[in-house]
Amino acid sequence: MIDVLKTIKLRRVLHALVFVALSISSACQSKAVRDDAESRGIVVVNAPAAGEVRRVLVREGVSVGVGDPVVEIVVRSEARSESARTEDPLARAGRNIGAAQGEVEAARAEVVRTEVEVGRLTPLVASGDAPQGQLDGARADYERAQQRFRQAQSAAQGAQSGLVAARQQQQTPNSSSAPAPSEQIVIARATSAGTVSAVSVRAGQSVTAGQPLATLRAGQR
Repeated sequence: MIDVLKTIKLRRVLHALVFVALSISSACQSKAVRDDAESRGIVVVNAPAAGEVRRVLVREGVSVGVGDPVVEIVVRSEARSESARTEDPLARAGRNIGAAQGEVEAARAEVVRTEVEVGRLTPLVASGDAPQGQLDGARADYERAQQRFRQAQSAAQGAQSGLVAARQQQQTPNSSSAPAPSEQIVIARATSAGTVSAVSVRAGQSVTAGQPLATLRAGQR
């Protein structure tokens, strides 16, 4: 039994040593590839951001300097809808109708009150128990109450029309009102002077951040 346990432990140790050796070998190979690329003067221009290639500003065989533009990328972000930042049109129209109806009721009550006052003063003035000026003032109040009532009715009709328009707009959304995405131009630039040996993208192509766009051979101009 002891021999079996020793054998198992020995196998585990051997497996661990093999794993370490393979990891070291892989790391050495990767470093060797990088060192080889650097020794041959190869420079890769990567995308600084995700987006869509608008223009490729170089072609193979062209010489570039440090910082020269290589690829133009459009970065789009969805603009926030204006309607998301404002009150819902239906809710606003409903609130306007409520306010207009309240004004109509208040104006109607004022008309009734002033009309009753005119009716009360008319016989009193005729009999000489009240002055004519008091009746004239009551009649002026009655005229103003009627005018207020008419204005309130007109406002209520306008609020009702606004509700109908809001419902139609909700049922038939206007595609032109959709917010256009905002755009930002990002330029991928050469990090070293050299000659373009390969271009890996084309106009209209979508790219991700860090994606290789072009390859330069440094030092060759």
